[in-house]
Amino acid sequence: MGCGFCEAALSNTVGTLVVNCVVKPVGRQLDYACRFHENVEKLREKKRELADARKRLLLKIEEAKNRLLLIEDDVQNLQSRVDETLSDMGTLEEEIQLNKRCLNWCPNWSWRYQLSKKAMKKIQDISEILNKFGQLGPVGYPAPTALPTIDFLCSKEFVFSKSSETAFYQIIEALKNENINMIGLWGMGGVGKTTLAREVGSQAQKLNLFDKVVITTVSQKPNLERIQDQIAQYIGFDMKNEQGRRSEQELWVRLKNEPRILIIVDDIWESINLKEKMGIPIGDDHKGCKVLLTTRRQQVCQAMDCQNVVQLGCLNDDEAWTLFEKKAGLDDFSDDSIKILANQIVKKCGGLPIAIVPLGSALKGKTHHEWQAAYRRLKDRRLTEIEDVNEENAYVCLEASFDYLKNMETKTCFLLCSLFPEDDEIYVENLVGYAWGLELYKGMDSIKDVRSEVLASIKTLKNSGLLLDCGERHVKMHDVVRQFALWIASSRKEISFGTVETLPMGESFKHYTAISFETDQTDELPKGVGFPYLKLLLHGGNRFMETSSEFFEGMKALQVCALKDQLISLSTFQFHMNLQTLYLINCKLSDISMLGKLKTLHILSLSLSDITELPTEAGDLENLRLLDLSYCYELRRITPNLIRRLSNLEELYLHGCSSLKWATENSTKRDSYSSLSELNLLPKLVVISLDISSEHFLDGFVFRRLWSFDVCIGIKRELLYRKRDLETCPISRSLRIDKSVDACKQLLEDVESLQLNKVEGHPNLIPSLDLGFRKLTSLDLRQCHSMQCLIDASKQQVPITALSNLRKLSLSHMFHLEEICNAPQPQGFLQKLEEVIVSDCGEMQVLFPIAELRSIEQEGPSRHLSLQSLKIVEIEGCNNLKYIFPMSVANSLGQLHTLKIKSCSQLEDIIQDQQVAYKCLLQSLREVSLIDLPQLKKTDVNGILLTQSSLQKLIVHNCLQLTHFIISTTIQELVIGKMTNEQLSNLHSCKYEELEQDQTSSQHHPLPLCFPNLIRIYILECESLKSLFPIIVAQGSSKTLNVPNLQTLKIERCLGMEEIIQDSQLPTISFQCLREVQVTECNKLKFLFPMCVANSLGKLQTLKIERCFGMEEIIQDSQVSTISFQCLREVQVRECNQLKFLFPMCVANSLGQLQTLRIESCFQLQEIVQRPDVLISMSQGLERLNEVELINLPQLKGRDRNDIVLISPSLHVLKVRDCPQLTLFIVPTNIQELYFSEMTVPERRGRTSTCTEYLTIFNFEELFEYSGYNLSTLKILMLSKLTELRMIWSGPIQVEHFQNLTQLLVNDCRRLRYIFSLTIARNFPQLSTLYIYECEELEQIIEKDQTSSQHHLHPICFPSLSSITIINCENLKRLFPITLAHGGLPNLDELYLRSVSKLEQVFEGDEPNVSKDEEKVIRLPRLTSLVLGNLPNLVSFSPVGYHFVFPSLRGLRVRGCPNITTRFSVDSKRSVHAKTQASQSVDEIIVEESATAQETAWPIGSDICWTEEEDERHFEF
Repeated sequence: MGCGFCEAALSNTVGTLVVNCVVKPVGRQLDYACRFHENVEKLREKKRELADARKRLLLKIEEAKNRLLLIEDDVQNLQSRVDETLSDMGTLEEEIQLNKRCLNWCPNWSWRYQLSKKAMKKIQDISEILNKFGQLGPVGYPAPTALPTIDFLCSKEFVFSKSSETAFYQIIEALKNENINMIGLWGMGGVGKTTLAREVGSQAQKLNLFDKVVITTVSQKPNLERIQDQIAQYIGFDMKNEQGRRSEQELWVRLKNEPRILIIVDDIWESINLKEKMGIPIGDDHKGCKVLLTTRRQQVCQAMDCQNVVQLGCLNDDEAWTLFEKKAGLDDFSDDSIKILANQIVKKCGGLPIAIVPLGSALKGKTHHEWQAAYRRLKDRRLTEIEDVNEENAYVCLEASFDYLKNMETKTCFLLCSLFPEDDEIYVENLVGYAWGLELYKGMDSIKDVRSEVLASIKTLKNSGLLLDCGERHVKMHDVVRQFALWIASSRKEISFGTVETLPMGESFKHYTAISFETDQTDELPKGVGFPYLKLLLHGGNRFMETSSEFFEGMKALQVCALKDQLISLSTFQFHMNLQTLYLINCKLSDISMLGKLKTLHILSLSLSDITELPTEAGDLENLRLLDLSYCYELRRITPNLIRRLSNLEELYLHGCSSLKWATENSTKRDSYSSLSELNLLPKLVVISLDISSEHFLDGFVFRRLWSFDVCIGIKRELLYRKRDLETCPISRSLRIDKSVDACKQLLEDVESLQLNKVEGHPNLIPSLDLGFRKLTSLDLRQCHSMQCLIDASKQQVPITALSNLRKLSLSHMFHLEEICNAPQPQGFLQKLEEVIVSDCGEMQVLFPIAELRSIEQEGPSRHLSLQSLKIVEIEGCNNLKYIFPMSVANSLGQLHTLKIKSCSQLEDIIQDQQVAYKCLLQSLREVSLIDLPQLKKTDVNGILLTQSSLQKLIVHNCLQLTHFIISTTIQELVIGKMTNEQLSNLHSCKYEELEQDQTSSQHHPLPLCFPNLIRIYILECESLKSLFPIIVAQGSSKTLNVPNLQTLKIERCLGMEEIIQDSQLPTISFQCLREVQVTECNKLKFLFPMCVANSLGKLQTLKIERCFGMEEIIQDSQVSTISFQCLREVQVRECNQLKFLFPMCVANSLGQLQTLRIESCFQLQEIVQRPDVLISMSQGLERLNEVELINLPQLKGRDRNDIVLISPSLHVLKVRDCPQLTLFIVPTNIQELYFSEMTVPERRGRTSTCTEYLTIFNFEELFEYSGYNLSTLKILMLSKLTELRMIWSGPIQVEHFQNLTQLLVNDCRRLRYIFSLTIARNFPQLSTLYIYECEELEQIIEKDQTSSQHHLHPICFPSLSSITIINCENLKRLFPITLAHGGLPNLDELYLRSVSKLEQVFEGDEPNVSKDEEKVIRLPRLTSLVLGNLPNLVSFSPVGYHFVFPSLRGLRVRGCPNITTRFSVDSKRSVHAKTQASQSVDEIIVEESATAQETAWPIGSDICWTEEEDERHFEF
């Protein structure tokens, strides 16, 4: 294909290209230029893939941290690399965007070549990173515990009592019992069941009883979908897919893959079938899954067949008094009269913590009279109104706490919280909006003041124990407290709040003033229900619901309305004259122009809505105080002069509006957009959040001073799509600025978090910006190349106090930065600094100032810089640094717990002065990482770093000057790499207090290395290491290494290692705790474990061996009868060419826990299990084997030797590639994923199998030769490079046989002529993805029925098919029959056709029998992406007379289709049309173009590249 070069452009370019191509072929360089657009598009796609992968990784990391796991190093390194790559992408994209317009219309081929080459290089980099995602193992690992027995450890919220301690131990013992899988914990509400269950989950995981612990809440009205989502979230499973929602059965199958999992099902009220309703496998379904349920009713435990039932009682009198005494602040010196009353009050609490805590907190510090009043309330309270008699004491005490709240505003805030769903994390800002709309705080004239009052009320409620703190600006209600609050709200006439859980609603709701809907029962809210007194309405479901205006007609008093996920018209609210607060979150809105009619509105939030424009009428909202348009991704325009009309606006939220444009001086559409200058015309504006490009600033524009702000200029806001990421933060003061700070000069005075990228023209931060940054807590500087220091204290303009509140400092790629501050430094300098991260600051010579600290005015005594708050220091790529800490700060490092230094080539010392270093106290140091530090000396490292008793993790890699290592015996994780003979010979273990003594003695006596707490060892690139147990190096002595609690052993690229463990060491070492072994590139290793060691590996779970080319056996000389690998779950072996078998026969019957087996490129491997004599027992022994991958194993034999692996009944995933001797496949029919690649055709045996229990594949010409196979669980089928495959299905199949097949991928099957027969094509109801690549002889997707032309009487339908991709199928002439487009592809989302050289029609069929002026309209309602590329014979998208409409299309690309006669156009509603018509005269074309004047049409046959998001249309020839 030619690229359309003209001679002039080519002559200007060839010279440049030839110079750059002295070695490489010129053709490749020209290819860079001609594929510029294609490469840029690929780059964008790769970036999206990388961003999605990063999002998934961050969610996994967050989940791991929530479960108190430590994050793996390779995961952290991968995250850092991804962040760096995405950051670099921004620069490249800017460069491409800057030149894009010129490149489109006036091509400069030299620029195209250079940018296209950069894009391809970045694509390769991203592809490498994405491959690493696929190789990642678990994200986190459990923190070690040094305690050999169970200690009853109380968390912050846990109330210690005899009852709870007894219950705790009973549950733990039950969890250890293999015969118990269901445990019930019961007790009255508020006694602490939930807290105890969470404590059990936490401790059970720390005790390694389970790999995963899942917690879900059922509640009185179970929301099964929410419960399933909660469970799925913990195991990284998404209950949603392309077809909608996954079933309980799919969750059940996924949970079975978790070998050891505890599921805590909290707050069950009635018996529930865990399998059918929740998808939880227990008992015989899954022995490794156990359930702990909590309930208030003992009969629930009995009904659910709990094998062990535990009761949690109330606190006894002494425990109750101790807890109350603590909460009420009583002690031995308290007034006796108060103590007497307190005792009587405690008795009323009945031993319930939920009653004791709030009541004690409420009475703390009160007078005797107040105590008497409280007791009277409790004493006189009638109990008849309390329905749940078992909880009467709790309700009475809670009511006393409630009544004791001083003001009605705080009480109302408390009751408002009860309207949120059970267990919801309540965002305080929502309460602010409700309080304002209800006019709760009289006399408050600003939202800022009301917010302050609400926060004060929330603090009071938290201090009273009525609300729980659950993170920044979020609170939560205990379920008992919430029920009490609803009881109060519904029983007192002056309040009358309530929740609606079922429809239809009763008459009792009519007098309510506040209602929250908690129902997803219907698709539409009820009509004709009158609520004459209703002031507040909340509704937030889990799915979209249509809301009619009739529902609101009887709500004339409505003041606050908050709706989520609704289809609604704004005209609904035009007659609500009292409405002040309106939240429409994630709603699809119509009649947006009616917004101006809602003149009473004070607060309006349209966050996450689908609006594309804020209309002029919105300027009529003269009373509006707060406008929230955050994350309205489709919002492109705010009409000009609208904002300035909102004269009362106090808070404006526009963050996350990535498509929003603003008027600029150079804009040709200035009259069409609002200008930033309008913001400064709002006299009351005090809060703003905004994401904006620097090109949208008018010359001279400066933000005026604001109370709060969150502004991103030229920097894209990161979003993890968690609920909290989508919330506003009105009290932050954050700036993220790219290139110029001029517009934010006024905001810099109050900024608390500041990020500057590529800001030039400032040699320093202070005094260049003329500020002291006294409020700054976080500073992040990146690529500010003109900056030489942060504070130039030699200038007289430096403030007396600067950076005194700074807590986090990050410096990255500051290539000319030499130091942070030159002397003398300001007062309070870095006194609160907690974290320092510095990378790639090559000119930096001093990190922390050396000189003594004096005030600017040189008054008072001199002071040393103090780093008393410093906790984390991370330094990388600072090649001029010679030390980290000056001697003057050494003794202030008591809080330092993490020190990471990497790639600092000139670094000699950690602390400047050696004598000071020995006296330095680093009692908090937990983690030290020293990597690639060739000049680092040994003295202070041994003296202060490696011997600290607090040290838990140590990494030392390529530090050649550290010739002697003295390491603390308390170490838990040790990573050593690139160590020399001398270094390995001089490893010593020592306690800190024995340092001096051990230093002298160890030089003469090779004492054993003993690390009793060490659980992880990584050995990397120690080429001279010959053995690890003991440590033996080339030409050196041996040293015993004793690690009795070792759990993880990883050895990589130790090319000289001959054996890991010597037989002589067996009496002195133990591997009873070893769980994971990974060995990579140790070519001299002939075996992994000696026989005697193999017998002690009963807890080994993971075994990975890669590229050990000399390894002959995994277990040496395995001649004993049995070796137990009873816990082994995962085995991966790659590129071990001397291995002939994997497991000896003595291991075979102990592999009952094995789940994953992956073997690749082991050229001599013949057997998986050596001579398995008892095949039946072996097959039964692999009852958990779930995934098998066999790749490139030329000697692996089939039939009786390895059938044991393939017919395992639990096998769900099988991948086989290039195993020529595996000629007969017998696979269980419950397989879920099947991958075959590069398989040969065996000799036919003249028979077929009719056994329906197993799928038997005799040949790869006709894959499913027998049509009776029921593969109803099969989800993914991938066939690749099956050169003899002619037919996938040879006969008719039943619809249920492949009813769950979702993905069919066919690659390089050159003899395949069609995919589906006409009868088979009707039987794939769940098929969502069809991918076909390089099938040379493929002529049809669906085989035409040659015997009948009446196939249209039985139309084909793929109801779930969402993605079709066909590439390089040169004989395919037509894709689908036109009948399939008539409702047969209702969910088609993506159609991608490329290099199908003979394709003539996408949808084939006869021309419709219609007149010339008529056309047959077909809609593909969900198609969002259509790509037609390099289709030289494509004549039309459909037959003549058909008109396709794509209302949801977001991207259209047509390229290299010169003969196409279909006209593509876009109408005013952004729907794309594809019309195929007969040839027309010139007059007919003129008439047609006139009729479609409101459409944008591309010339027939032209190249098209259009996306709705950017609204770009390129007409390329």
